[in-house]
This record gives sequence, C-alpha cells and structure tokens, in this order.
Amino acid sequence: MALTVTPASTRPTGKHRGDSLLLLLLLLFSPLSGTPARAATPPEALKNGGFWSIQLENDLWGSGDDQLYSHGTEVAYFSLNRPPGWLTRLGEGLPFFRTGDVSAVQYAVGQKIFTPQDTDSRTLVSNDRPYAGWLYGNATLWSRYVDEADLQVDNLLGVTVGIVGPSAQADDVQRKFHDLFDGTNPNGWDNQLRDELGILLTYTRRWQYFHTLPGGLEFETAPHLVGALGNIYTYAGGGMMLRLGKGLRNDNGPPNIAPGFPGTPYLRPSREANWYLFAGIAGRAVARNIFLDGNTFRESHSVDKEPLVADLQLGFAFHIDNIRLAISNVWRSREFEGQSGHARFGAINISYFVPY
Repeated sequence: MALTVTPASTRPTGKHRGDSLLLLLLLLFSPLSGTPARAATPPEALKNGGFWSIQLENDLWGSGDDQLYSHGTEVAYFSLNRPPGWLTRLGEGLPFFRTGDVSAVQYAVGQKIFTPQDTDSRTLVSNDRPYAGWLYGNATLWSRYVDEADLQVDNLLGVTVGIVGPSAQADDVQRKFHDLFDGTNPNGWDNQLRDELGILLTYTRRWQYFHTLPGGLEFETAPHLVGALGNIYTYAGGGMMLRLGKGLRNDNGPPNIAPGFPGTPYLRPSREANWYLFAGIAGRAVARNIFLDGNTFRESHSVDKEPLVADLQLGFAFHIDNIRLAISNVWRSREFEGQSGHARFGAINISYFVPY
C-alpha cells in the first residue's frame, strides 16, 4: 500500500489575543487559496527527509491567567523511514494494532507545567491542584493500513518515559519565564509533587473521511479512539475533529501535547497555499492522573479528580511549501472537585519538512 495521497493540484478542491490572531490569519491568507495549483512533492520523496515540529501551549494565550495547566512545550521529529525494530515488534505483538504498508516513527521530548489556581500562597492549599512538572521523551509508531481516495485509517502506538517532580525543572523554567516577562512568580513550588519515574503506553486509532465541496473546498470528518495506560495517565476516550479548507490530503492535522487530539508533523510540501479551519470535541474517562491523584508510591498533595473530562478545540492552519503554522484555543472542562470553572489555553504549532 503506497502513500497515495492525491495532490491538491489535481483536484478541484474547493476578548482574547488568540481569537484575534486566528481571525487576522484567516483574513490574510484566505485570498491565497485562489493561486494557481502546482504539484505537491511526490510521497516517495518525503522519505529523503524528516518533519520537525514545535508545539507551545500556554494558558496566558487562552484564559489569560497563570493557573491549572500552565504551560507545555514539545519538540518532535517525524520520519517515514523504517521505524526501529523494538517499536515495530511491540506494535505487531498487540492484537489491536493494525500494521499497514506505510509506517513511520515520531520521536519527541517535552515538558508540562501545572500550578494551582491560587499561586500567591506559599503554603499548601489542600483543595487546589498540586504544583507539578513532567519532563519526558516519547517514541510513537504510526501506521496507515487503509489509504483510499476518500478514507485514510491510521493507528499510533506511543511509548513515553519521563520524570515527575523537582527533577523535571518545571519550577525553574516557570520562574525564569516570569522573570523575563512580568517579574511575578508562583510562590508554592516547595509543595510540588515528588520525584517519580513515569511510564506511559498510548494507543490511538483515527479514521479520516474526505468530502469534496463546491467552491474549491474540502471537508474532513475524523473520529478517533484513544487509550492510555501507566502511572502518569490511565484513561480511555474518543472524539471527532472536523476540518474545512484546501489541501487536506496533504496534511494530517497539527500535533497536540497528550492528552489531546491526534495529529502529526507530517505535511506534503506544495507550492500551492493550503489552509483550513479545524474544530474538535473529545471526551475521556480518567482512571488515573498523577497531576491530580498525586505520587503513586509516596504521600503527596492530591485532590479528588473528575472522572469525565471533555476538550473542545478551535483553530486555523496555513501551509505552503514545506512549512505549516497552526494556531488554536482549547477549552477543557473541570478536572477536579472544587475547580472554579473550566481551563482554557492557547496552542501554537510550527511544522517543517527538512530534506536530507
């Protein structure tokens, strides 16, 4: 099964700072969709290079507050070359992992920072979420086992290893960030979760259905199912992502830091400007979240988590040549009892194809 994504050129495809920026980008780039189409890079040529991605998530771009899920950074590298043998064998050993003729691997390193709603207090606030940091590395096996004109089906198997606690350096990163920009600092980092090795296994299956619309546009419906098992997260869930725009088959959708909607740094370089709006809703039943439940093997601060959590994401992506920019906002429902309102954070992703 070859990666036979139909080039866009051969088809008639047809309040908050984050919100303002989305509107501005739409107004600026929408006229570019009418430029003459030129061929996208052949899929086989993409094996002679790799896809880099940086994802930044911050609540200052969403709610405007510094609380709850405060910040996330992830740098990823995605390659269509043969995945490592240990990861392939792990996937083949799982009965629910479907292996297709098209496989890839993604490596990522990242950090997530969590703070309570009350960041002024130096003493522990027992009914507020713990301070916590998560520094991790990840390898993800990606395989496409259905590749048709109007349907693509992928599955992803991720293995993540990292550290929670002071060794994650979240307090130092946050303090330096605030020293640089506003001179204020959360005061309760002495109460953060203790050091704990984290191991996480994640599986995702996604279906992408493509529909051609009048006026040179395309529409995609992409349901997914996901499960995670480990001492960091254990949950099961699913959701739906919708995309409307041009060149959807040249692009798998932007990545998110887990837990979040599935996406990859993959894009097919094309001289034609592609763009799309995207909107998704997802839910998960959570059995464990170390950032709320506290350390696994020792006493630590914890709160009573909500068993069901929902995400809503709205965004805009623009893709031309070998680069893609995506900007979005995520609304997340209450994650623990006593949380005063939902969380909201903004996300910026830049993905870039680099030929060898």
